[in-house]
Amino acid sequence: MLGKYERRSLEEIENRLSQEDPELARGLAQGKPKTIRRRFPPLLVLAAVVMTLSVTLLVLAEFGSAVLAAVLAVGVSAFWYWRSRS
Repeated sequence: MLGKYERRSLEEIENRLSQEDPELARGLAQGKPKTIRRRFPPLLVLAAVVMTLSVTLLVLAEFGSAVLAAVLAVGVSAFWYWRSRS
C-alpha cells in the first residue's frame, strides 16, 4: 500500500500530465499508450535508391547515366519536400 504522501505525489503527477499531454494521459489510463512509429515516405526511399544507382553508375564510369540518375533523385526529393510543405 502506498502512503498518504506517495498517493498525493502520484495524483499531482497525474494532474500535471493530464494538463500537459492529455492524449498520453488518456492512453496511459486505457493501458495502451500510443506508440510513435517512424515511417520513411516512399518518395524519399525512391530518391535514396536512385541516388545509390547514380553512385554505382559513376563507379562503373557511366557518367551520363549517373548524372541523369542524380538529377532524378534530386527531382524526387524536391517534389517530396514541396508536397510535404503544402
